[in-house]
Amino acid sequence: MSFELIKNIDYSIFRFINQTISNPVFDFLLPILRDAPNWIPLYIFLGIYLLKKYKLTSWKYAVYLLIAFALADSISYHIFKPWICRLRPCHSTTLHARLLLGHCGGKWSFPSSHASNHMAIALNIVLAGIFTKKWMNYLWIFWALSIGFAQVYVGVHYPFDIAAGFALGIIIACFNYKLILPFLNKLHIKLTGNNS
Repeated sequence: MSFELIKNIDYSIFRFINQTISNPVFDFLLPILRDAPNWIPLYIFLGIYLLKKYKLTSWKYAVYLLIAFALADSISYHIFKPWICRLRPCHSTTLHARLLLGHCGGKWSFPSSHASNHMAIALNIVLAGIFTKKWMNYLWIFWALSIGFAQVYVGVHYPFDIAAGFALGIIIACFNYKLILPFLNKLHIKLTGNNS
């Protein structure tokens, strides 16, 4: 498959999401959905849940999730974006993207930091079994996927930017779960003398 064909597929999917299926409901909801500050109440809920359920152990899950976010954000934004240098669709002079935000965001598009950050957090929550109910796990993954979709809909990312961001988030989540969480568990036992 040639690079030109991949690019054309990416553009076609972008136009379908950004323009073909556009509607007033999505135009209202999706800019709100992809705006990170709007999720602050969710993060507060997560912090309260961790404190209530895990008590003295809650710190290790908080650190675990913060590390997932920090790795995803720094690797996507500081390493891949300036290395690959793909312009956002809203900066394109030929694509005529429908921009639903007051700004286009940063210059570079690939991979999506929103997609990598939210997938890393969501998958780390699922892998660690922080929530015991299955439907909660599905909800966290749906949350990450919907934010990725919203990024394309509002015109700031291509679909392949989102797919790459999700892939990066999954890799970071697996690394974090396999290496960082066991380290934090051992540190917790060392500091407290128990493995609860």
